[in-house]
Amino acid sequence: MLEQTLELLAERPDLAAPLRAGLAGTSLAKPPGHKGGAATDMLVLDLDAAAALAIVERVEQAVAQGVETSRTQGRGLGGFREAWREYSDFINQQQRRTGQMSEARDLVLELIDAFNRIDLDAVIDCFTEDAVYHNIPMEAAQGKAAIRGVLTGFMGDSEAVQWDVLNIADEGGTVLTERLDKFKMNGVWAAVPVMGVFEVSGGKIAAWRDYFDMGQVQAQFAATAQPAGG
Repeated sequence: MLEQTLELLAERPDLAAPLRAGLAGTSLAKPPGHKGGAATDMLVLDLDAAAALAIVERVEQAVAQGVETSRTQGRGLGGFREAWREYSDFINQQQRRTGQMSEARDLVLELIDAFNRIDLDAVIDCFTEDAVYHNIPMEAAQGKAAIRGVLTGFMGDSEAVQWDVLNIADEGGTVLTERLDKFKMNGVWAAVPVMGVFEVSGGKIAAWRDYFDMGQVQAQFAATAQPAGG
């Protein structure tokens, strides 16, 4: 499965590297009741929760687009999706037990997952009633209704959304994310590097500030105005 997943991560060498390292490592002894076939191996992976979630999102995107790998043709990636979801849940549980993942960080990852599903209701549910969302080059929006209006402006036209978390850190209810936010329109992907700051209070996001280059955003989205090949 790892070798096949690598085919989906051609544009994410940061995610592919720990998978290659795992494949180069020593296989673990299989426990009783191991569900994999005799030819499958159990390997150790050095992945944190953000990386595991990013792989889940890439596999889910491939499933939605009908993409297959060289050895999954005819049967699809449904099994890969479930396996990576299970692994991501396991990593989250482990990090919660060891205190490595805060509730604030967990909430921000939940928000990003909702964006990638284009589930606007789930996105809005992550905010407090009077939350402030501020794309720094633009005017701030306050309150769920205003935030929904801003987000509808770019999510409503997107055929697919894929936000990749490159780095994430949190301290005392504030979460920092380095992301690559991607939107597909007219068959063309726009990709924008973003630095985000989230302030979490009472289990909800009270403030969200994103920093990016407006000129780069305009250029990227202008490229999506015409269908691919048009």
